[in-house]
Amino acid sequence: MERKIWTAAELEKMTPAERSRISRACEISDPNEFPELLERARESARRHMDANDKTQTA
Repeated sequence: MERKIWTAAELEKMTPAERSRISRACEISDPNEFPELLERARESARRHMDANDKTQTA
């Protein structure tokens, strides 16, 4: 589903309650809705862990 992209001018004409409602409606809380972002975060964590493993001394 396409989401509307609101312009600053449109948002400025709204009440704070309207802006808040739109903001809450756009929140994504299910990781399955953004798999690319989740995979990038995992890869970043892997690189970080690998780099730290190589620099630690026993």
